[in-house]
Amino acid sequence: MRGDAYPIETRSYYMARHESGETLTALSAESGIAREVLLRWWKRYQTGGLDALRPQSRRPHGQPTKTSRRLQRRVLQARRYGIGPARIALAVPVSPATAHRILVDHGVNHLHPPQPKTVRRFEKDRPGELLHLDVKFLPALRNARYDYEFAAVDDFSREAVAWITTEQNGRTAADFLEQVLKALPYAIEAILTDNAWVFTMQQAFHATRQTRFQQVCHAAGIRHYVLRPYAPQSNGKVERFFRTVDDECLNVQPLFSFAARDRALERFIRYYNHQRPHLSLAGQTPVERRQAFFRERRA
Repeated sequence: MRGDAYPIETRSYYMARHESGETLTALSAESGIAREVLLRWWKRYQTGGLDALRPQSRRPHGQPTKTSRRLQRRVLQARRYGIGPARIALAVPVSPATAHRILVDHGVNHLHPPQPKTVRRFEKDRPGELLHLDVKFLPALRNARYDYEFAAVDDFSREAVAWITTEQNGRTAADFLEQVLKALPYAIEAILTDNAWVFTMQQAFHATRQTRFQQVCHAAGIRHYVLRPYAPQSNGKVERFFRTVDDECLNVQPLFSFAARDRALERFIRYYNHQRPHLSLAGQTPVERRQAFFRERRA
């Protein structure tokens, strides 16, 4: 088929079979390559051998409509004065479209190229120094009921704990935090959450009161930090973890019940912590990085 650049290995394979006696019609029916194409290859093979079978460029030898180098230089010189393609076309005998294409080809089509954003990445120095914690909606199942996924990710080791519940309130948030404290084999010094009402009373009328979640933090001696408004990137590690769970667990198999979701997530968390290489940890698993930290500290 026109447009396909078949590799020389394919071309030589079918030419060798034709040379041994098989017809081009039979080879065409088998391979799906048009007989005319096979015949063209055969003629080239007969005159030039294997080298003649190499894919050849279809670019025309001449381009009579291509803008001359002299006009291209004039367009680029005009661009130095900060004018656009329409005004360049008034000074140089080219169309605005041609002027724009020349600017694009030379990478100067933006007067003020966008500056890359500087992303400041931070990482804590030890396990438990900071835990990122959040909750997200899960799509409704057959019973049209939403579930909620709580997750906590250690900033240093990326070790994660996750839990699916049928409710999102202060009690479930506090229960999840207690599960996290039991699951992680090191002390948690601080936790970072957003302003969700299950974590904080900042958006409530009684802003000075503590939620159950905050009470658990206080009892365990954990500092509770809250994200500044409209800055979800500060909690990016747990947001990225949610996406990983979706991509590698919840969205790769049909899960039609709460129990099925719960079992799938439980298996994935064991795999994520103990077996899955983490790119941001240079291929280590979260548990390997945590264990390496404590081995070095004991040494």
